[in-house]
Amino acid sequence: MPDIYQRLGVRRIINARGTHTRLGGTLIRPEVLDAMREAAQAYVVLDELQDRASEVIARATGAEAGIVVGGAEAGLLIGTAAILAGTDPARIAQLPVTDGMKNEAIMHRAHRNGYDQGVRAAGATIVDFGYGGSTLPYQLRAAIGERTALVVYLMSPWANRGALSLKTTCEIAHEANIPVLVDAAAMLPPTESLRRFIAEGADLVTFSGGKGLMGPQSSGILAGRADLIRAARLNGSPNHSVGRAAKAAKEDIVGLIVALQNYMERDHDADTAMWRSQAEWMLDRLNAFLKLQVQLQLHVAARYLHDGREHPVPRVELVFEPESRIDAHELVLALEEHDPRVFLFEPTGPGAKPNSIVVNTQTMQSGEEQIVVDALREVILERLAGGVEPLAVLHA
Repeated sequence: MPDIYQRLGVRRIINARGTHTRLGGTLIRPEVLDAMREAAQAYVVLDELQDRASEVIARATGAEAGIVVGGAEAGLLIGTAAILAGTDPARIAQLPVTDGMKNEAIMHRAHRNGYDQGVRAAGATIVDFGYGGSTLPYQLRAAIGERTALVVYLMSPWANRGALSLKTTCEIAHEANIPVLVDAAAMLPPTESLRRFIAEGADLVTFSGGKGLMGPQSSGILAGRADLIRAARLNGSPNHSVGRAAKAAKEDIVGLIVALQNYMERDHDADTAMWRSQAEWMLDRLNAFLKLQVQLQLHVAARYLHDGREHPVPRVELVFEPESRIDAHELVLALEEHDPRVFLFEPTGPGAKPNSIVVNTQTMQSGEEQIVVDALREVILERLAGGVEPLAVLHA
């Protein structure tokens, strides 16, 4: 194992939470790293490299064209800028000031999230519509006005419960000649997501390169209509534009190309089988542990999560009933300070089980399932022993 983090005085972690940026996203595949090292040894014209990237992205997504950007958030920024300013040099230089332009980005109220700051950073004003838990077609039609520039659609299982379908959203938006930009940052897996959103009518879609694709963390894809991708390239690096700060280096572009090619060729059934094996192993051990503690009346339920839709990656969920005297949030904090440090997912949102934690296998390495189970058993028993005060640790 590399010891660069030890030399820097930074503790490595067991990532059983998922492809979260704050934990480093994912681990880059070896062939991607090799390609990035090779790319670092020579100079190229970035526009010519992006031409080749566009061909690969188009084949993978079914879009007319594509561009490598500095992450999915950069895709939102540059995609919004492309729609607002187009290819007009004066408007490109004017952003994020949108005087004289259509500048409203319409979003389902159920889709509002911290990542929509990328849309606002381009100069757009977000106008949300619908209810938090449901949306009707007339509400989208009523929200479209003279200032409407685009519709932004967050593709996420938990968010789409309260939103119109993407297909319906695109049909209504296109009635008014309004383009739809889809944020699909974390929608790989499932693999069919690569082509699904363009097929359902999206004009632009952005994916993270540093999550399911296992490419550079500072990379992403923006794919869609050829005219909008042309505008996106003018509104992004290396041009002087609002997207200049979200640049993708030559190494990022090459790494993303190789990661995307690899993803299209990879045995995804084998990936799922490995994740399933880890999840089932952990579930068996945790259930055995819970049965042994029956006299302690744990009041903890463990179950397997994997449906290919809301839970595309096999996971293990633990739900702590009130009688258990265990606070899930405090347990997560304790695991983060455990030795070794273990980071789990604490579900939030309308579909989350109260006082629960989830072990996500997507970012776990072989053998780490034993470490996670041992850590869980240890911290649970510590809390059952009584007298363990909640940790005063900031959970960010």
